[in-house]
Amino acid sequence: MVFPHRFTWFLLLSILLFTVTPASAAPTSGQSPVNITADSLAHDAAKGVYIAEGNVLVTDGAVTLVADHVTYHIQDGTAEAEGNVRLTSEEDVVTADTVTYAMESKEGTITNGTVFIKSRNLWIRGETLEKRGENRYTAERVTVTTCDGENPDWAITGRKFDITVEGYGTAHHVMLKTAGVPVVYTPFLLFPVKIKRQTGLLAPLVGYSSRKGLDIIQPLFVTLGDSMDATVYANHMTERGTRGGVEFRYMASALSKGIFSAEGLNDRKIDDGTSENSDYGYDGSPDRTNTDRYWFRGKADQELPGGFKAKLDLDWVSDQDYLREFKDGPGGFDATQDDMEEYMGRTIEDHTDTVRTNKLSVSKTTNAFTASLSGIWNDDVVARSQDTEDSTLQQLPSLTVSQSRSALGTSPFQMSMTGGATSFYRQDLTSSLYDGERTYILPKVYMPFKVGAFSVDPSAGVRGLWWDIDTEDSASAFSGTHSTAVPEFTTDISTEFYKIFNTDADWADKARHRLKPTLTYDWQERLDDTEYPTFDTVDELDGKNQITLKLDSILTSKKNGESLPVYRDLLTATISQTWDIQEDRETDPSQWRNGLTKEPFRPFYAELIFNPVMNLYFKFDGTWSWYESEMLTQNSALILGTEETKLFSISHRKKRDPLESIHESLGIPASSSYESTDSLVARLKMDIFDRITLDCDYERDLEESEDIKKSVGLTYTSSCWALFTRYEDSTDDTKIVFGVELTGLGGFDSSYDAN
Repeated sequence: MVFPHRFTWFLLLSILLFTVTPASAAPTSGQSPVNITADSLAHDAAKGVYIAEGNVLVTDGAVTLVADHVTYHIQDGTAEAEGNVRLTSEEDVVTADTVTYAMESKEGTITNGTVFIKSRNLWIRGETLEKRGENRYTAERVTVTTCDGENPDWAITGRKFDITVEGYGTAHHVMLKTAGVPVVYTPFLLFPVKIKRQTGLLAPLVGYSSRKGLDIIQPLFVTLGDSMDATVYANHMTERGTRGGVEFRYMASALSKGIFSAEGLNDRKIDDGTSENSDYGYDGSPDRTNTDRYWFRGKADQELPGGFKAKLDLDWVSDQDYLREFKDGPGGFDATQDDMEEYMGRTIEDHTDTVRTNKLSVSKTTNAFTASLSGIWNDDVVARSQDTEDSTLQQLPSLTVSQSRSALGTSPFQMSMTGGATSFYRQDLTSSLYDGERTYILPKVYMPFKVGAFSVDPSAGVRGLWWDIDTEDSASAFSGTHSTAVPEFTTDISTEFYKIFNTDADWADKARHRLKPTLTYDWQERLDDTEYPTFDTVDELDGKNQITLKLDSILTSKKNGESLPVYRDLLTATISQTWDIQEDRETDPSQWRNGLTKEPFRPFYAELIFNPVMNLYFKFDGTWSWYESEMLTQNSALILGTEETKLFSISHRKKRDPLESIHESLGIPASSSYESTDSLVARLKMDIFDRITLDCDYERDLEESEDIKKSVGLTYTSSCWALFTRYEDSTDDTKIVFGVELTGLGGFDSSYDAN
């Protein structure tokens, strides 16, 4: 029966009208109805098919089929489509001359067709394509690309393709073509076709250097569920051996998460101080004779019952050179530090530090109190690896309790309290280095009040200290028990001025200038370290008697937005000056801070942040010595962009050791132990042409008049591929890096030692 006009039929209605066997066409329980729209529709009951002609539209749930002619088989739900065929399943689209498609099994055959997978912008073209399920495609001959258009910038052609979305694609006799020209051939190719987190190989890294030889790193990403994953990597170095490692991450909740890594290497090279092994050590570092090398590190946060929280920090490395040797790449120090900071919110010691912190703590915080029990092991890598005496101070365990500042009933007084008990331990004691237990408590009383426009906040406290000391020599003055009480007093006097200006300018409607001067007096009794033991800042009390004047100035703009006003601190400035009365009255040169000259006026401090327009910052902080008449420290930076994405930045950091100038003025010979530094760092990242980005880095040691790092890179980015090259020259190495990335299919990069 043929109808000459356009209409819409549900198959259920068609069967009721034209057949007496509804099971052959009516959707069964759980099936969605199939809807057919066409210029004409005929039903052949004998063959069990519907034949649709002209502007045919077949829909079955999320599947839509458009064609000039469609034959629909009721029994198995298969549609045979011809002429301008377009099959859409969610966001994936098939266009072809003919398509045979089974609605239920999601399988079919595509002739002279193209499959477009939108989630990866992946185009698959072939003479005959087989759709084997919802996400799998196979073909004898096919072309694959992520570039749009009939003439893609790059494409992969080959035979026996088998592609699974959210999985991998495989192919034989594969040719990579750019602009239609063959450039790379491989007899077999495995490539990712992934959208979500899923187990699979990541892009390999390949390089070469004189220290490692050919250097290949192959990472493998492994999913272990929605809240856990791992990255396993193998790093083969022709000169050193194979380094293997794994990084494990989990997140049970925002308060229970962790990241742990372990790696190891049986190194073929050592640094024993001989000339033939000189390339495998570092200047200023002890010899390294071990071949078994490793690094274990990790951090974890864990929520515990009763409102308690636990934190773990682990950092254990085989030798002092390991983190310098493996600073870059997967599993390297830089990647570990970035992961720790991003994932856990705290970092690890610098790669040059030879004392690594390992800590376990359990704490509980309420509105009034905080209590923490911790154990800290500071691992001296050099002492352990060189098997020498180790006098590093450990805290096993340490208990701290603090009460936040709070009112004492209805009185005008407030109170706070901190205290704790620590067991200090050293593996090896010396005549001047001891261990033992220490307990302390510091209650403080406050009485804030106002006098006119001034706020006054005085406080007084007494620090009680108790020690039980173990020494190498039992006759030592520090051996045994000790106790003392150290009083302290502080007063802050501050006020605030502000004025609001109507600017009516393009950059702001109003501006507010705020000035806050603060006068602080600090006094604390000195603890004689020849009479009492000292371990850390709790008992290292040099005494205080000083006055500090500080001035804060903030200029804030207000611009009315569409819904809410936008505020921006245009200018923030701070200056401060301290007069050390204790040093001014001290007559014993050995008690002066530098041991040579009396300097009661501390260095003048200034800090400035200038943000005149969005994404433009100037920052400066520095200290000026009244006695050396020079800057002791100065740090300045100009930043264009945001703190996260800096388009251009240049910074200068300088530190002048005060003893250097004092020795010069007193005619004392210069020392090699001065801690003076002077460095310049610049970075530029900008689009110099359409799709071409320039990336430059420069770092120079102005103190030693030598360049630390110079690099320049160019990146060309197309819609479906990117090409980059980079030259880098540093004090440790010189490299040329080249890389290609095919969008959607990963990338490959190489680095070469230019020396």
